[in-house]
Amino acid sequence: MRQTPRPAAALRHAEPAHAGVVLVDWMLGNACNHACSYCPAALHDGSVPWQRREDVIALMDRLAAHYAEGLGRSVWLQFTGGEPTSYPGFSEIMAESRARGFLQSVVSNGSRTLRFWKKAAGLLDSAILTYHDEFADHAAFLEVCRLLSDRLPLHVNVTMHPARFDAIRARAGEIAEAAPGASITLKPLRKGFGTALYDYSPAQLAQLSERVSRAPDPRATLPRSVMELVAEDGTAERWRANDLLVAGQNRWKGWRCEAGVESLRVKASGEILRAVCGTGGVIGRMGGPLTLPIASIRCSRDSCACVADILISKRRAS
Repeated sequence: MRQTPRPAAALRHAEPAHAGVVLVDWMLGNACNHACSYCPAALHDGSVPWQRREDVIALMDRLAAHYAEGLGRSVWLQFTGGEPTSYPGFSEIMAESRARGFLQSVVSNGSRTLRFWKKAAGLLDSAILTYHDEFADHAAFLEVCRLLSDRLPLHVNVTMHPARFDAIRARAGEIAEAAPGASITLKPLRKGFGTALYDYSPAQLAQLSERVSRAPDPRATLPRSVMELVAEDGTAERWRANDLLVAGQNRWKGWRCEAGVESLRVKASGEILRAVCGTGGVIGRMGGPLTLPIASIRCSRDSCACVADILISKRRAS
């Protein structure tokens, strides 16, 4: 496991270009063909209808006007769920996004057919697959990883349940062999998707910080990557988001955070937030009033529990 970092004055992107991107974490609905034991029902039970296509396209136009034209930022849509690839007309939605010059990726369980992924790969700039051993068809998942890793930057999160840790770790190794071009993270589980980790042994915690695959290709197009903790003397140390989470170094309450400028969260319900954590509260909703941010906000959260939120620039407030 990584050593505890020195007191920091800022958290910044190791790749400076990422600071010029607004990553929109867009939850199109909460229906999923998996129902993992560690996943809250609200993220898979289909209780919220899929968002209307006309509302999705209207919000894309707002994002283009505010971030791309107004702030000069690249807009990156990251579609999530539920299982976003189940959204009716998902390929058409991606085509609308591409027509506006947006970059885009998808966070998926990878369960769709190879035929689907061959078509989708032409519209994606990267993909994030999550391996859930409770439901995944392992052989089919390997085939999807092979296909995507040959065509675009692929990251695979392998969810690590402590009760099945060794078996899942072996599966992660098989994914690495099948898709040597992919980056792979052993993803720690949080109780109820909150801030507390599952009860991992010290040996398991140490393994969670191990690298399963090679480092991502530095030329790859990605919305976010490694962060740097910057000390008061200006020296910086690189950290992966999961390592900060496992080490408990994810507390920036009172800092200035670029949530809302570098990030946006669209919930399945249509509510829009600055970030997944919800700091600053609801700023609007799809099809209704919406005030998009132009400046950073002071963090009000005791901890930063979501990887997407850790990967946002922050600085200690003066």
